[in-house]
Amino acid sequence: MYGLVLIAVLAIMGGIIAYIGDKLGSKVGKKKLTLFGLRPKHTSIVVTIITGITIAAATLGVMALASKDVRTALFGMEALKAELSSLSQEVSSSRVELEVKTSEYSALTAKVTETAASLTKVTSELADVSAERDRTAAELETVQADFSLARGDLNQARQDIQTLQATKDELDTRVTSLSEARTQLQSDVDRLDELTARLKQGIQTVREGVVVYRAGEVLATSVVKGGDSVADTQRALGAVLGRTNQAILSKLNVADKDLEVLWISQADFDQAVTLIAASPENVIIRISSAGNIIYGEPVIGQLTLFPNRLVYNAGDVIYTQTIETSGDKAEEAVLVFLQKVNTQAISRGMLPDPLQGTVGVMSGAQVFDTINKVKHFGGRVELSAVTQADMYTSGPLRVEIRVHSLQ
Repeated sequence: MYGLVLIAVLAIMGGIIAYIGDKLGSKVGKKKLTLFGLRPKHTSIVVTIITGITIAAATLGVMALASKDVRTALFGMEALKAELSSLSQEVSSSRVELEVKTSEYSALTAKVTETAASLTKVTSELADVSAERDRTAAELETVQADFSLARGDLNQARQDIQTLQATKDELDTRVTSLSEARTQLQSDVDRLDELTARLKQGIQTVREGVVVYRAGEVLATSVVKGGDSVADTQRALGAVLGRTNQAILSKLNVADKDLEVLWISQADFDQAVTLIAASPENVIIRISSAGNIIYGEPVIGQLTLFPNRLVYNAGDVIYTQTIETSGDKAEEAVLVFLQKVNTQAISRGMLPDPLQGTVGVMSGAQVFDTINKVKHFGGRVELSAVTQADMYTSGPLRVEIRVHSLQ
């Protein structure tokens, strides 16, 4: 419809322009007008030509304004040709690709056909395998039922085996422990027999029936550093036992200083080493007689361990007491005071002698000097026991007795 309207508009415009041109040419001819110095006839021809050009130009202009396709045909022909050439190349390329794809499609089609044949074969085999599987599943259920019954018996048997194995392991451990203990005890017995024989040969003078050490009597007291390695602790404890053995030899007046008269069981030694090595503080080792030792017998000792801690600082007052006494009662009052000092020190942690129950040492001269001071002041006096140095658990307690008159 739009094209018909456009054609009608162009026809009308062409007619109008032609009519105007004709009129204009006739007027120019009648009036004999000239243009550019031309003759009137030629001027009329020029007007006619211009009119025709105007009709053509107006036609093209209206068509260009009215239609995008006309504008493209008039001004974009080269671009259309270039685009057409590009599209032609793309079409050629697409045809090549199409041929390649067609070839691939043919190959895939052949592959699909082959695969379909394989699938048919596999489907047939699958049906056979499925049937075989069903039969096997039925047999498996039967076997599983039998297996469940057998496994119950097997689990019970395994539990019984584990119980028996645990009992066997426990007995093996106990047998090993008893064997080691028997070996250790046999070693101790052999060592003790050898020590007894050597002691009997080494003592020059034997007085039968004489008790040289009473049961529980302290043979030696030493302090060993705690927390060292097992090897260092073994060496330190061995050195303490060696010094104690030499002291016993000197007391018994034995000439052979290489003789071992002190006997400590290996088990007690090893236990003491373990405890000392594990202790975070220094340890007191007290070596005491395990029983009454007759002159000529080996000294069987036992080890007792105590933590060695600071009990008193130097200059601390342990005990103070005010007494009123006359001269003849001074000795008794001083001795009672010293007993109370001993009791106080023990209650604070000082280690007493197991036989005498004392913790300190005091010369006779100190005691007599204190008694004389009390007698000198007479009446009411104050006694104070003051430590002479730092005092530890191991002792011995060393004090100074200060006497002050309160008259």
